[in-house]
Amino acid sequence: MRRVRPPLALVAPAVLAVVFLLLPLAGVLARTPWSTLPSRIVSPEVGGALMLSLTVSGWALLVSLVLGVPLAWLLARADFPGKAFVRCLVMLPMVLPPTVAGVALLQGYGRRGLAGGPLEEWTGVTLPFSTAGAVVASAFVAMPFLVISLEGALAGLHPRYEETAMSLGASPLRVFRTITVPMVAPGLLAGAALCWARALGEFGATITFAGNLPGVTQTLPLQVYLLLQDDPEGATAVSLLLLVIATAVLLALRGRWLGAGGHAAGRGGRGRGGRLGVRRPDADVPPWPTGSGAGPDAQVPGPAGTGARAPGPGLPYAGRTGTDGPSNGVPLPRAHTAPGRTSTAPASPDRPVTDAEDPRTGLPEPGLPRSGLSGTGTRPDVDAAYPAAPRTQKPKPGPPQDGPPTVRARPGTDPDPRDRYPLRATVTGAVDLVLDVPAGTTVAVVGPNGAGKTTLLRALLGITPRAVARPLALGDGDIAHVPAHRRRIAWVPQDGALFPHLTAVANAAYGLRAQGVPRAEALRAARAHLDELGVGHLARRRPEGLSGGQAQRVALARALAARPQLLLLDEPLAALDQSAKASVRQALRRRLAGFRGVCLLVTHDPVEAVSLADRVLVLEDGAAVQYAAPAELAGRPRSPWVARMLGRNAWPGTPVAEGALLLDGGARLAAAEPLPEGTRAALAVAGPEAVALHPARPDGDADNAWPGTVREITAQGGRLRVRVAGGGPEAVAELTPAAVAGLGLAEGVPVWVSVPPKEVTLVPTGGSPYPPDGV
Repeated sequence: MRRVRPPLALVAPAVLAVVFLLLPLAGVLARTPWSTLPSRIVSPEVGGALMLSLTVSGWALLVSLVLGVPLAWLLARADFPGKAFVRCLVMLPMVLPPTVAGVALLQGYGRRGLAGGPLEEWTGVTLPFSTAGAVVASAFVAMPFLVISLEGALAGLHPRYEETAMSLGASPLRVFRTITVPMVAPGLLAGAALCWARALGEFGATITFAGNLPGVTQTLPLQVYLLLQDDPEGATAVSLLLLVIATAVLLALRGRWLGAGGHAAGRGGRGRGGRLGVRRPDADVPPWPTGSGAGPDAQVPGPAGTGARAPGPGLPYAGRTGTDGPSNGVPLPRAHTAPGRTSTAPASPDRPVTDAEDPRTGLPEPGLPRSGLSGTGTRPDVDAAYPAAPRTQKPKPGPPQDGPPTVRARPGTDPDPRDRYPLRATVTGAVDLVLDVPAGTTVAVVGPNGAGKTTLLRALLGITPRAVARPLALGDGDIAHVPAHRRRIAWVPQDGALFPHLTAVANAAYGLRAQGVPRAEALRAARAHLDELGVGHLARRRPEGLSGGQAQRVALARALAARPQLLLLDEPLAALDQSAKASVRQALRRRLAGFRGVCLLVTHDPVEAVSLADRVLVLEDGAAVQYAAPAELAGRPRSPWVARMLGRNAWPGTPVAEGALLLDGGARLAAAEPLPEGTRAALAVAGPEAVALHPARPDGDADNAWPGTVREITAQGGRLRVRVAGGGPEAVAELTPAAVAGLGLAEGVPVWVSVPPKEVTLVPTGGSPYPPDGV
């Protein structure tokens, strides 16, 4: 990066500022009696004052940590009446003159103060002119440095890490201890160091409130004050000692206190701007055009009645630039039913391993077996009954297990393997819908940006004020009033939210550990889940050493290992390249095949929705538009957004005659099959391969032809997609390159659009989004 020469108008005042600050410190160094410095520093008076200063500042730091850390968390995480006043109160000791702070302490904690009199009467403790009083004075002026620094660090830590930990079963106190504190450790350490340094140098409040009693309250700053009267050189020598200590503290911080919050978030947060949001060129760039649908496990036969279509230009990734929507490939649902569905995906081969994790470190321990992967394509569900072996029993050498090993939680927390957990919920607020989903069902939640998909998941978790799920039943019980960490709902947010201070295997084991599973068993189960998703070899790495796709697989393994009753996946495969998506989809299908709860999968990828889901829920503006099987959705979409996502043309309109629709733009469109009686609004759907373009008005049915202008031509596999707009409804036609060349099509060329009535499907819109046969 090329350096920019700073302007002289800024450099000159900055240099003067440095000189202004440096001269007094240089004066101390120049006037220090270097020849007698050692003897002065080790004198009994200075030594006693130094020990008392360390004692007082240490206790002041402890008091500040005990009281200030919870206060900083409250200011950063909670909204309550009078919050601005509390923050002002915290900062007030930083701007008060020290003697004013001492007077305030006397009026509050003195013998005649508001609290000092009752304190002495009830406990016999007198704070003024005592070492305890010196501690109180130092804590009063030093605590704000800790609170303000830590509040900034907490404000820079995105709450999704704490929310994710709660969804894995960790109580709020455990989340604070195991997630929040480690992630804001740089800010906490910086604040603690500043707090201690400020307490060490406190003078005004101490001498006013606690006095200047040798051996009781006479700290080093007070010793300097006394030496100035009789021994100026001795005062300079002791001042140098304090200066060296303060300088050492500031150098150790290395500027962290200026941006502790950002440092913590950047080091551990890795939100959208961090490493987890950066795709590694060799691992996360698709080997073919994004969303082409030609991935290894993409299935793209068209629905019955729509004609044969080429499987190559399949399903594009939502939001792909250069096109108006996907190609004509419309996938069929996977060949299984819920509940009790089975997967036909190829299984991973057995991989025997001869090491297991040490329960103390989480690292491989030679001589102990680690479970391998199943080679049968089916595996026991993680919610199966767990063996009742003693907690202290160590794993014995033996053959690898088939699938992730069973683990045992605290008594009373193990799910019964015979239990099933259907989802019944009424969500109100920013999202307004009713869910009644049988156990064993995977529901893909799709919709445009801002439709409320993530809000729906967060409402089920109970971590958003924008919407509430009440009642909320998993199985037989209503859990609407149950705290988030006890709902048994696992959540994978969009960026994975891996805990940066934990390794991949420790991340995956976090939910089990929060549920009381012994460490060794939790680590073995976590390692097996990582193996199943193809990242077992990365178990010892921290998130900063993972690519975006690898981190997303670890997050998925963490959620699956937590044995949830409801699984919420918010675009869990978005960070994966196409080949990785295929393998992870296969592993996820195997896991969901035996899942006894419900899985809600938010996605913008049609391949994910079709290959993983039994039902698709379409949301728009916080309301359900359609809830249907993937095949029904592909053949008769009720939302223009969904139709375009699937690569089809969609024109909303009003019925005007039997089998005719008056489109919103004024054109008429006829279809071969009429609408049901009483239909007030409908959607005309046609594939892009059914749209024909003509240089002049075509002969035949005038209802299904209108003029337009070519706006864009893009490549889609071996064909070209032509978007036409203006003069009539916008349409997308899919033609061969030869046809485009023969028509002389280019941007700005006028054309006529026609659609045969037999290729148009009219779908009623409005009314209930749910099928008449129920969910």
